[in-house]
Amino acid sequence: MFGVDCPGCGMQRAFIALLRGDLLASLKYNASLIPFLITIFYTIGHLIFSFKNGAKCIVLLFSVTVSVLVVNFVIKLILHS
Repeated sequence: MFGVDCPGCGMQRAFIALLRGDLLASLKYNASLIPFLITIFYTIGHLIFSFKNGAKCIVLLFSVTVSVLVVNFVIKLILHS
């Protein structure tokens, strides 16, 4: 509608590239996928095993994921202009 990709655009293509083993293509499509997956898997592990300081680590991982998402979005906006 506005001619701008959303922050999550390319996430599916990045996931498929990652499944194929193409890490660089995955990062090119959407760099926030890998921190997102790490956050999800760590959260699941914490729910199952109850890691010490797990909640603090989840907040940190979430913050890193959102930061990468925002930086990736801004870079795409700048390069698209």
